[in-house]
Amino acid sequence: MTASKHDPYRLYLTEDQIPKAWYNLRADMPEKPEPMRLPNGAVATKPDIAPVFADALIDQELDDGTPYFDIPEPVLEMYKVYRPSPLCRAYNLERALDTPAKIFYKFEGNNTSGSHKLNSAIAQAYYAYAQGITNITTETGAGQWGTALAEAAAHYGLDLDIFMVKCSYEQKPYRRNIMETFDARATPSPSDTTEVGRRILA
Repeated sequence: MTASKHDPYRLYLTEDQIPKAWYNLRADMPEKPEPMRLPNGAVATKPDIAPVFADALIDQELDDGTPYFDIPEPVLEMYKVYRPSPLCRAYNLERALDTPAKIFYKFEGNNTSGSHKLNSAIAQAYYAYAQGITNITTETGAGQWGTALAEAAAHYGLDLDIFMVKCSYEQKPYRRNIMETFDARATPSPSDTTEVGRRILA
């Protein structure tokens, strides 16, 4: 496959073309996915999840019928800081595979977290802020989610504690530094700050 002047490698939307709603795939699935369940096997209800997520997030999580959820304006404004991100045509991969298929990928790494995770982090932080929640806690493995939520939490003035897998905490100090730059507290996990952590360390 050879690129021509009519086939760009990257396609960009303009800011005013950013989608205004999130698509709920489950609404169009003829067979609905298995519902969220509690450890005892019971189907989770809103009161079961309320200690963990903001109310608006729970409503979306448990909704199998609404096809689109409007993106709040404050979230859209934050999206404009680093989006739209490009849709890329993988011409070199097409040539390497010798395939007639057109292969596209979305590049989401051009933000502080280095991944698509900032898209979700901004929404989660916003809904917590809108509900009046001031302190949030999360976990992160290699650190992309932690850096994403740290940026989002800082934008909405939320206090954030991050428990980071200990080997990543030690091997990837630059990600930890980004979290701390946004005033999040990063703790290597397991740690002596939780009961289960103390048991594991013991």
